[in-house]
Amino acid sequence: MVCPKCKSQNVVTQVVTEVKTKRRGCLGWLFWIILAICTFGLILIIPAATNTKTKTIQHTECVCQCCGHRWRIR
Repeated sequence: MVCPKCKSQNVVTQVVTEVKTKRRGCLGWLFWIILAICTFGLILIIPAATNTKTKTIQHTECVCQCCGHRWRIR
């Protein structure tokens, strides 16, 4: 491989993993708290409190060892 920025052949390829966690917003929490208060549903609030969505994305990118330029490989 050749770096598109400095034309060096000293390039390392690596796999990068991005993990994104999405948590429940204020309105979601408010809904579950009102539901628990109205129905005494403590069983319903426990799964809501621990519910998070996790998304994992992997991609391969190259890093030039001379200039530090990074680019993705498709």
